[in-house]
Amino acid sequence: MKLTKLNTNELSQTREVPGLLACRVDYEIKSGKGQLHYTGPKFSPEMWHEVMSFFRWTNKEMDSESQVRLYVNVKLGRWGAWAFPQEARTGMSAREIVTQETPEQAIERFASWGCEPSSDWLYFCTVHHHCSASAFQSGTDEENERNQDGLHITVGRMDGERHDLHARFYLAGNCFEPDMSVFWEVNPELAAQVPSTLLDAVARFQMCEKVVVDFPDAWRKNVIERKVPARTLDTGFPDGVWEPGKLDIPEWRRTEDALREITFGCVDCKLQDEDLFAALHAIVSDPALGIIVEACLKHQVSPEDILVEVQQYEMGL
Repeated sequence: MKLTKLNTNELSQTREVPGLLACRVDYEIKSGKGQLHYTGPKFSPEMWHEVMSFFRWTNKEMDSESQVRLYVNVKLGRWGAWAFPQEARTGMSAREIVTQETPEQAIERFASWGCEPSSDWLYFCTVHHHCSASAFQSGTDEENERNQDGLHITVGRMDGERHDLHARFYLAGNCFEPDMSVFWEVNPELAAQVPSTLLDAVARFQMCEKVVVDFPDAWRKNVIERKVPARTLDTGFPDGVWEPGKLDIPEWRRTEDALREITFGCVDCKLQDEDLFAALHAIVSDPALGIIVEACLKHQVSPEDILVEVQQYEMGL
C-alpha cells in the first residue's frame, strides 16, 4: 500500500538552559515515503455480498445510508461482519446508536461467525454506503477515520446494476491507498493472465458486482426508526415564524447532514470545491439571495416554485 497522507507535517526540537536561554526549532515536513504490507486473511465473497445486500435493502426501504463493522480473526484466518444498532431514515448519513451490547446479542453475533464469543476478533474495517451517489471519502468520513486504524470502504450507486467503491487504509493517523486484491481473492488463473498492477482494479470490479443474497435478520432489526415529532410552521412555531434554534435536531447535526448532502450533489454534478465555496459565499454576501433562501425555507417552497410564479405574474396569468 502506498502512503498518501502523513499524520503530521510538523516536528519541533527544543533546548533549554535554565536561567540562560530557551530555544525551539520547528521543522515543516514537505513529503514522506512509506509502505504497508497486509498479510492477513481475505474477505469471503459470501460475507461481502451479505453486506452489499444489506446496503441495497437500507437504500431501498429506508432511503438512507447504513454501515457495517468488519472484524478480523488472525487465528481463524477469516473476517466477520455485523451491523450494529443504527438510526433509520437518516438520509445522507449513517449513525450508530450508542448502546451496550447484551450477552445474548454478543452470542448471536459470534454465532453468525461460526464460533463462540472470543476476544480474538479485532475491529479493523468499516463499510458504509452513499445511497445512489458515487463512492468517495467525504470530509466527515476522513474526520471519523483518521484516528481509527484499519481499512475503510465507501460503496456508491446502490440503486445500480453495478456499484462503485472507494477505499483507504489508516494506521497511526497515516493514510495509505489500499490494494484491494490483498483483501479480495482474485481467481488465480485470472491473476496469472493480467499484470500485477491491475489486480487492484480487478478486485474492485468484482467487489462492485451486484449479487443478491440474504443477510442476518438481526441486521434488519438493528436498523431502528426513531420517531421524533416533526415541528412544522403550523404547529411548531408561533405565528408561523421560522426559528431554526428551536428544531429538535441539534444545529451541528443538521449542518453536517446538509453539507454532506451538498457534497454528494456536487460530486454527482462533477462540480469542484471552488464552485461550492463560491456559491456559498454568494448566498451569504448577496442580500437578494439571502432573502430568497430565507423565504423558501420559511414557506417550504423551492426557488423554482418562486421563479415559475414570477414568470406567470409577468405574463399576466
